[in-house]
Amino acid sequence: MSHITSFTSRLLISLTIASLPAGALAQGARVGGHIGIAVPLVTVTSDDTTNIADNTVIVNPIGVTVKLTEKLAVDFETQVVSPVDPRGDSSLVVAPGVVYNAGLAALGLRVASAIGAPANVGVIPLINKGIVNMGAATWFIEAAFPTFLHSDPDPDVTFDVVLHTGIGF
Repeated sequence: MSHITSFTSRLLISLTIASLPAGALAQGARVGGHIGIAVPLVTVTSDDTTNIADNTVIVNPIGVTVKLTEKLAVDFETQVVSPVDPRGDSSLVVAPGVVYNAGLAALGLRVASAIGAPANVGVIPLINKGIVNMGAATWFIEAAFPTFLHSDPDPDVTFDVVLHTGIGF
């Protein structure tokens, strides 16, 4: 499954770069990033549906963003996932993706994989909105919808509704 994740990530980045207007890369890409905190509000699996009261998890997303044009960016995000209640081991999710600034909000799609977990691959559609412009940075809110396919021991799909806030620069 990790070969699928690696291939999909490379394909996503290649397609993004190939779709740029002529000369966009020649003008020079800008590098930015973001840091934040996220909380899964609802998790749905084939066996159960839980909410934040049943399973409290804190996620710390950290990303490096390459702004290819004024509207299109490739975002290399990692997420430190820390189960709070019930307690558990922290884990790392690697989630590169593309983000398109549609004006009123930014829309994105990430391809993700939880490192060190049984074989898995995920997609994370997202909607991001800047709420406070602080000059060189912006405070944002984001709704993300991670959907993962886990293959061990039996194939299973999980779907989460996640609220994310942070600072983008």
